[in-house]
Amino acid sequence: MEVRVPLMFRPVYQPLVWGGRRLERWGRAMPPGPIGEAWELADHERGMSIVAEGPLAGRRLRDIVTAAGAELVGAGFAGGEFPLMVKLIDATLRLSVQVHPDAALARKLGVGQHGKTECWVFLGDGGEICQGTKPGVGRREFEKALAEHKVLGTLNRFDARKGDVFFLPARTVHALGEGCLLYEVQQTSDITFRVYDWDRLGLDRQPRALHVTESMETIDFSRTGFGPHRPQPWHGLHGSDSEERELVECSHFVLREQRVRGMVDQTTNDLCAVVTCLDGRGTLATRAGEVKLVPLQTVLVPADAGAWRVDAAGETVSLLVATPRLG
Repeated sequence: MEVRVPLMFRPVYQPLVWGGRRLERWGRAMPPGPIGEAWELADHERGMSIVAEGPLAGRRLRDIVTAAGAELVGAGFAGGEFPLMVKLIDATLRLSVQVHPDAALARKLGVGQHGKTECWVFLGDGGEICQGTKPGVGRREFEKALAEHKVLGTLNRFDARKGDVFFLPARTVHALGEGCLLYEVQQTSDITFRVYDWDRLGLDRQPRALHVTESMETIDFSRTGFGPHRPQPWHGLHGSDSEERELVECSHFVLREQRVRGMVDQTTNDLCAVVTCLDGRGTLATRAGEVKLVPLQTVLVPADAGAWRVDAAGETVSLLVATPRLG
């Protein structure tokens, strides 16, 4: 199966007790109720991406991955799900204190084949992030605080600012505070262990499930180095007036930020690119077709597309570009 056109997908909105309505500011038509997450790109049965337009309109991402394989994802893709998920998160209320396993623990606990390492880029000021336990807090101290409903005092807390980047490897205990609005790229996984949920009820007016035993086995209490992640310096992009910097590189993905001015040509280098427009308007084109870029629009550039071009149409377009690490 040849897949060389840029692909856009219908967002899948997830109603969640802590969600809000801020994504409507970008002209989105959302279902009623508090919407916590918009799954912009997801090869997952709880929110499968469907192509929104073009020659593959109506096709599921899972079916395209199965049919096209490495031609879509990239050289070294061994099959299975598309390796990355992209979400927009609106935390009007604070999320649970939670942790995600790595692949080894997910398999050991019988909850899946993949872990969940993730990265956040904040889209606005406001909100608070809890990331990792404070120095001197080990399992015993954390369990004592949990029994006394004093978990917040054991966590490192940071204020969120627009543009902040937080990297959360699997096994990092964390929580988003109220008021956070962000982009997230992660491994394809929906495994979340809630260790504490502030004693609140879910949308069904029942207490949400907790996973204390699994959480305590998963949290890495030895981890350090928390707080906003320091990106690499900006540098010129392919000899143009545009520029780029690397935000995060890990064993699962690379995330870069671009400021495109005018027109810039790029190449897939045998890897797909998941491109999310943060600001500005323009077009993204391959040799096989083009799509419009508008704020918060996510586009998948297939690996087999080869060259691709962003035309900022006389303004500056800000992009996040995520590529998987395969093999």
